[in-house]
Amino acid sequence: MAASIHPLLSPTARSEGQSRGLCPALAMYLSCVNCPFVAACPYKTRLGDFGQEAAEQERQASDRARRLTAILLDEQAADAQRQAAADEVAAWLASDAGLSAQTRGELAVALGDYGDARAFEPLVATLGDLRLSENLSALREDAALALGELNDARARAPLTQWLSDWRPGVRFACAVALGKLGDPEAIPDLRALRALRIGDDFGQLNEQVHEMCLHALALLGDADAGPPLAQLLAAEQRVALSRAEIAFALGELGDRASLPALEALLASEIGDGLRAYVTVALGRLGQDVRGALTPLLSAADDDLAFHAVRALAALGDESAIEPLVLRGLTSRRGYVRRLSALALQPFASLPAVRAALAAYAEQEPVATLRAQVGARLGLPPPPLGAGD
Repeated sequence: MAASIHPLLSPTARSEGQSRGLCPALAMYLSCVNCPFVAACPYKTRLGDFGQEAAEQERQASDRARRLTAILLDEQAADAQRQAAADEVAAWLASDAGLSAQTRGELAVALGDYGDARAFEPLVATLGDLRLSENLSALREDAALALGELNDARARAPLTQWLSDWRPGVRFACAVALGKLGDPEAIPDLRALRALRIGDDFGQLNEQVHEMCLHALALLGDADAGPPLAQLLAAEQRVALSRAEIAFALGELGDRASLPALEALLASEIGDGLRAYVTVALGRLGQDVRGALTPLLSAADDDLAFHAVRALAALGDESAIEPLVLRGLTSRRGYVRRLSALALQPFASLPAVRAALAAYAEQEPVATLRAQVGARLGLPPPPLGAGD
């Protein structure tokens, strides 16, 4: 029996109807592949020149993207230089200049990591870009994480949409981002994901996603997350969360039923990092651990120092006000700005704090965060900008 011929490799095997639908350039290329006189054909040179030109354009775009990304992520670079790079990236992404999926994704993630509100739409597009193959799927995960840090409330819809993605890394990143977003409306979707297993061949990866869902649910205030988190804290083995992350989540949940387990852990022989986060959790739960919290304000870990300040604020300590205003409200991370504004709320009766919050609300680049702070302060809703 004659061997079958693949219709995309031999024009003779395609019907007239199949050939008619081909793009002219592709039809010419396929004809050249099968033409015995291709070596002497003048069109071969033209097709080769076209391919070289396209490759050169892609190389130039990649080099430009790497240069801009390096500037955006260089915290030692001058603010003006980083802002100029952010403006260039935002304009480039908005122009839709035929960028490859990889270059577009890398630029979107870099702009999001820089904390620029204009990254929202490109990040959402990258999260949902199924052209990013297995080797590049980390860009989709990074896009989800950047959306969590940006903290635009509009991100809840795309993040919940991709919670059921077949790639466990994407599901994991979406759960992390939803926890940081702080929107309780995501609770039903996260609960549903905890009961979902996608692909038996992924094995332990499903369990990692389920544990991160618990963490996110605690950050969103779901009381049902408390008991299983407490069990994980005492478990000998975990697949995703460290004990420091579990302690932090229990503190954010605010369930005082976890106090005995946290106090017992603090009294045991544990490392300094875990001890610090248990202390933060106890402070968030109302235990007077200010003496242990104050040294943490100068911790090398910026996240630890920030959450120690929030714990002090939860205890009503006014020494937390200055770092929350000067560093928290001015952070490039929307997640940090939102939590700082919430931590300052109990002190809003103080004229200086109220003035600081009002000034912040006017300058907040993320419209949904502006609206949240303004509503808490009783300010009129700000007008939406063109990019909101």
